[in-house]
Amino acid sequence: MAHQIDLFSPIAHVPSPGGLTEPSLWVRRLAIYGDPQTLIRDVSFKPGLNVVWTPPLGDGDEPAMAHGAGKTTLCRLLRACLGEQAYAAESQRDLVVSHFPQGFVGAEIVVHGVCWASVYPFASRKGGYAVRADSIEAAMGGASQAATKASMDSVISNAFFRKFVHSPDPEIESEHVWDVVRAWLTRDQECRLAEPLVWRSPRTQTGSRAQTLSETSKLTMVRLALGALDDKEQVAAARERELEAAAKRRTDEHAYRERRYVDDLRAARQALGVSDDVGFADTLHQDGMVKLAQEALVKAESAEAPKSPDVDVLLAQLQRLNELHEALNNQQQQLSKNAEMQKEQAMRLRSEADIGQVDLAQGKIRVCPVCKVEIDEVLAKGCGISLEVCDLATIKDEISSKKRQAGIFEADARNTEREAKQLDKKIQDVLSQIEKMEEQASAASEARRASEGAVKQIGDRIYQAKRLLDDVLKLKAQQTALQAPPTAAPELERVRQQVQEGRARAQRSILMLSEQYQGIMADWLPQGMGGSITLDGNGLKVNPRFIDRGEVSSAALDSLKIVAFDLAALSMAIEGKADLPAFLLHDSPREADLDGALYSRLFELMLQWEKAADTPCFQYILTTTTAPPPMVDRDKHVILTMRSSPPEERLFRRDL
Repeated sequence: MAHQIDLFSPIAHVPSPGGLTEPSLWVRRLAIYGDPQTLIRDVSFKPGLNVVWTPPLGDGDEPAMAHGAGKTTLCRLLRACLGEQAYAAESQRDLVVSHFPQGFVGAEIVVHGVCWASVYPFASRKGGYAVRADSIEAAMGGASQAATKASMDSVISNAFFRKFVHSPDPEIESEHVWDVVRAWLTRDQECRLAEPLVWRSPRTQTGSRAQTLSETSKLTMVRLALGALDDKEQVAAARERELEAAAKRRTDEHAYRERRYVDDLRAARQALGVSDDVGFADTLHQDGMVKLAQEALVKAESAEAPKSPDVDVLLAQLQRLNELHEALNNQQQQLSKNAEMQKEQAMRLRSEADIGQVDLAQGKIRVCPVCKVEIDEVLAKGCGISLEVCDLATIKDEISSKKRQAGIFEADARNTEREAKQLDKKIQDVLSQIEKMEEQASAASEARRASEGAVKQIGDRIYQAKRLLDDVLKLKAQQTALQAPPTAAPELERVRQQVQEGRARAQRSILMLSEQYQGIMADWLPQGMGGSITLDGNGLKVNPRFIDRGEVSSAALDSLKIVAFDLAALSMAIEGKADLPAFLLHDSPREADLDGALYSRLFELMLQWEKAADTPCFQYILTTTTAPPPMVDRDKHVILTMRSSPPEERLFRRDL
């Protein structure tokens, strides 16, 4: 049966530029320099459709890979000149720098009619800079040295996103607004046009904030750009986040208290030695936990500690005995010393007496004690040494006197030694008393430590019993409070209603976007194809469908719907109905199973948009491995053709 025409199917309208004579943002030229004097590649762009083509032909029209010529790298260089932090993954960047250590890429970017020269050195890890200049060469040659260098991010942000300075999303700071929007308008080829809000792949190492943003934050940015988020909803959404965070904290705290309650209740029952069926109050069959805890405290407080012995008295007695022992030792040592002195005195006197000793056996004195000469010789010849007369009788008397004194000292020494000897028994008795007293003191000290330990244990049991009773009473009080979970604050419900009302107001912009999307889909695939864009609490949904078959899904259709979504946003930007530059870059948007005729309709649609004004007020850059259809003027719209072979046909005109 023939397909029935849907009289109510949407019709795509060609966006009207509203009096503009050129795009509000467009890239006029891109130049790649190996060094300041060596130009490698010079690409001129124009408003409207710009095609970068890599045909699958090599030398001599032999088949060759269409990939690897440099399409994606060209897109990355364009993005870098538009302010992106990195133009390649780290490994590829190192290759580029190794070949062109002084190389750079530059672009002439027109913003609201003013040309900015954006320069990005390949070796830089901090990004590029921009100056107001008529050309890249003028910026590099010093013609604009008086101008202050700026970042392209700030230039474009100031031109298009002033109203987003205070972003309603906490994840997006004001300096990241263009970074996020740029990720949308220049999607990673690696993302394969899979989802409307998937813009940057982590594999590309772009350093873009869009790689880490949540879906909610990216949706907020899209809604702001499309005019689908007004001030009232922003305020309500911010308040909603605050209240939800507070509600989550309350819920988390309640859950934490519940876990603590269960753990503490289990510990209290274990301490009381009762099962899980024992509650706080008494029953007919068993005592409750409160009563059991009170009884445990009474029992702990009634315990008596053993009496501690008086160790101080024993230690005082031991000290006195030690002092007595020391005194006896000192006395004995002094007596022994005195006896030795007496003996020495006796020995000295006897030695002196022996010098003048009369040899009684011979009956004569051998040596005169005065002159030390034999007496006989003195008597016979006279003493020639001493001036005194040798009185033999007196000398004999002195000798006798010394002997008597020596005997007295010897007797005294014997008495002193006897007295010292008598102290040995007293000293041994005192030592025996000290030994016994030390044993008693040690035993008493051990008993006192045991008593102190027992007192401490009793104190610990009392403390634990008091704490257990406090815990049981606290758990009893918590039982009722934890039975009622935290409820949502009434203010949160009111704020959520305000957010819903804001989304309802946003439906006008979303409906405008959806109508344009439907028209693009119907015009692109006229055989009963349509679709819609919806915004609800679950996010932004892009839904393609066949009129008579409902929703369908395939890799080609998924990529096609994302391209159509981006084109719908572009059309709103052209007409000034979105806070976006009318700029779009798609890197190889065709999936392998997308029909060639349908793919050609994309080019035809863009050519229709170009004809809406003398000068197109948008710029759409597209890379492709598929030959542009015949209606595309290759001299006008194919701004660059590259091949993977030979190397001179590649982007950098060599293998890297």
